Amino acid sequence: MRSYLRSCSAGLLTCVAALGGCSTDAPAGSTGTAGATSAGSAGVSSVAGASATAGSSTAGGTVGGAGGAAGGAASGAGGALAGAPATAGAAGASGAGAGGAADPCAGALFCEKFEDYAGVTAIADKQKLGPWHATLNAGASMALDATHKMSGNSALHVHIDNAVTAGGRLFADGAQPVFASKPTHLYGRMMMYIDPNGTSVHWTFFGVNGSAEPSSPAVGRNAQYIMSSLPKAGVNTYSFVYGLQAKDADGYHDCSSQSMTSMPSSWVCVAFEMDSVARKLRMYKDGAAEPILAVDDHGKGCVKPTLVTDPWYGPAVTQLFVGAWSFHAMNAPLDVWIDDLVVDTKPVLCPAP
Repeated sequence: MRSYLRSCSAGLLTCVAALGGCSTDAPAGSTGTAGATSAGSAGVSSVAGASATAGSSTAGGTVGGAGGAAGGAASGAGGALAGAPATAGAAGASGAGAGGAADPCAGALFCEKFEDYAGVTAIADKQKLGPWHATLNAGASMALDATHKMSGNSALHVHIDNAVTAGGRLFADGAQPVFASKPTHLYGRMMMYIDPNGTSVHWTFFGVNGSAEPSSPAVGRNAQYIMSSLPKAGVNTYSFVYGLQAKDADGYHDCSSQSMTSMPSSWVCVAFEMDSVARKLRMYKDGAAEPILAVDDHGKGCVKPTLVTDPWYGPAVTQLFVGAWSFHAMNAPLDVWIDDLVVDTKPVLCPAP
């Protein structure tokens, strides 16, 4: 759910735009590929010579972000049932040796353990490191630290102050193997720790972006699938949000689907499947075979005038982003650590409990 000059009532799925247009669920920074301009953005450069295609709006392009107002340790198909992430201990987990833990990066098209940046602690706005370029604004901080880490010596840590609209994200795009074919079907997982566990109307922790997949009627428009938190009874819950760039008389699509599962203050493995052609989204927790959240074709809520039955046209992915960004003022401070992020075109496994 987007905060740009909007007043939103969580739980009623009503948002009133103060202007005729809307911003995206994207922080200040990345250059969009098409569309009108939204306010409140500041540039961030892309890597590998390619322009960023998502994450925010700037002059020259509006890109998707989303959200209605309501609310593994290895890569490989072995051991996964119907595409659901299994545990790394399952037979066939790539990189798993007899009696040993699997390497989360073994054979993966994209993997980040936040270990290869000697001397990097605090991360600044527009800083580049490895495949990443950073976006950070006032009221938030972003760092690599060891306060909570799942493996190695550090994890990505984003802090957001109380009573601010702020955040920090890392964006990857350009010449990364995972983007070579502009995939429309991705899997992934990340380890995530939250404490303190502040809430807002909507904050995000991972997303993918690109032009809507070529077989869809939305081709040429920017689309995003985003993993987020929407609150329920004052508690963060796992949620998917969706955004599709406005075009002509069809306004920006801003939709959501909220799980019943709360986000605890502890380490969890959050895994996902995102299929843009089938318009299928799945989110899993801690290697369970059954998803905590499923979207087929469309979600449970949309900001008017988009209809709740409107399809979620997904992207041919050219960018991914990770971090914590709140599009409304926080009700309390939020600290999020993310480690061992894996994204691939084949099922990705969570580590064994």
